[in-house]
Amino acid sequence: MLVSNGVPRKKILKNIASTSIKQSLQETHSPASQEPSLSFQLMTRAEPPALVIATIQSLLAVKAPQDEIIIIDNNNTATSLYRPLAAFCASLDPTQQVHFYHIDAVAGFKAGALNLALGLMNPNCSYLVVVDSDYQALPQARSSIADAIKCHPEHSLLQFPQFYRNGGQVDTQSELNHYFNHHLYRPFNQDRALSTGTYAVIRRSALLNLGGWSGASITEDAQMGVLMHQKGFHSKFIPQVIATGLLPNTLNDLMSQRRRWIYGNMQVLQDYAAKPFFLSAKESDSPLRVSERLAYTRAHLSQLSAWINFTGFFIFLQICALLVIGISLFNRHLDMSVLTPLYLVYTSYAIFLGRRLWAYCHDESPLNKQIDKNHQTSTHTKLRAWLMHLNFWELGALSWLPVLWGRTKPFICTPKQEFIQTSRSVQLANIAALPKLLLTLNLITAICVAPFSPLYSPILFFCAMTVCLLKLAAARVAMDNFVATEQKAPSISTKSKPAITTLHKQIKPIKTADITAVFEDKKTINY
Repeated sequence: MLVSNGVPRKKILKNIASTSIKQSLQETHSPASQEPSLSFQLMTRAEPPALVIATIQSLLAVKAPQDEIIIIDNNNTATSLYRPLAAFCASLDPTQQVHFYHIDAVAGFKAGALNLALGLMNPNCSYLVVVDSDYQALPQARSSIADAIKCHPEHSLLQFPQFYRNGGQVDTQSELNHYFNHHLYRPFNQDRALSTGTYAVIRRSALLNLGGWSGASITEDAQMGVLMHQKGFHSKFIPQVIATGLLPNTLNDLMSQRRRWIYGNMQVLQDYAAKPFFLSAKESDSPLRVSERLAYTRAHLSQLSAWINFTGFFIFLQICALLVIGISLFNRHLDMSVLTPLYLVYTSYAIFLGRRLWAYCHDESPLNKQIDKNHQTSTHTKLRAWLMHLNFWELGALSWLPVLWGRTKPFICTPKQEFIQTSRSVQLANIAALPKLLLTLNLITAICVAPFSPLYSPILFFCAMTVCLLKLAAARVAMDNFVATEQKAPSISTKSKPAITTLHKQIKPIKTADITAVFEDKKTINY
């Protein structure tokens, strides 16, 4: 147990990187039969203790004796949330190598906490496994990771899929799983996978070679994947479900999570534009040929833009066109040429809708069949997943634009403990959370070009009404997925009272110098 009142931005990990680069050569040429030691790393911030404890217990059930589990509770001063977790960890047998650390303030968002874990991890662990606090390991998790490392010894990043165990939210799960079932499953992405966070298996020496986790983006996982490829390290998507997590509790939380992904990925894309991966070998750290660089560039752009669409420019064009149309109607200057920009707008919308519909219709959900052998995909479920995706249309079109003018966005953790109880409050919250810009714009457009309007256009009227109906249908799907349910925290049996009593006596605040020493000495501190 380690408690600190604050940690400033840490020094670059150069003090341990030099020794680790030598270790990497030994790891690469070590016998393939040697069982790797893993460091499971959980970053928590104001999470429900029972949820985190259940995740730790799932890891204890699968970990090998030489593995360790590091939990860093950071940027959280609510003792009611982290002390029960600390008590549970303190009650475990020391031979299980579960190390809990609480730091009140860590700079650099999640990347800062991950860098702290990187410095604290046992140097004998050749790989680290990032685990989100709600992702419980399945029984085959440890063996699947070991098999993947054995099958891909030259790869420094092995990314397993994210999957969800919530019941009754099939459409939301299908929309989120689409990234792994279809997008990342494609061969050109699978062999050049970026990290998506949880259950990323990363070679410690390679990460140290990068200087640790970069805090340049709030999606530090994707940023790390790009930097690894630029350094010449290889990655692979392993299409095996080995853990399941929880969906956001509310539709508003889901929207906030998606905004963060979109914004963070655009930050990575912006940095990417400053140093394109297809540069010649003399201008880049990677020894790859130009053709290989182009393949990596294609994969990077495909993955980083998965949640992004570029219809935002046409949304602005539609707004401008409606302003001009409104002025024309007010002045009774009825010139049909003012409708011309709308044809371009709806052409772009049709391309966007058609491409996304094609992708969802070709999603055969191979990962779902690992969990449920009787799982059957149908046109109906694919269409509902597509409609669910349309709820994020405006987010994908507009949420990334502030990156272009340098606006910063805080890292917002997805809450897992607040629930809305009544049906009415859930409905009102869902309505408030749903983006309404496109629905509003297209309702106005439909009125402006309706049969009773002097600017009547049957094509534009049909297009506007189609978008309105699609947005309403999408909203209906979202409302079906987020309804009022009674939430019960799982019952976790721990030695809470005696452990917490002992904990109050043993907690020792530490100084910044102690934290710095951890990185320099490459040791794990235990209290």
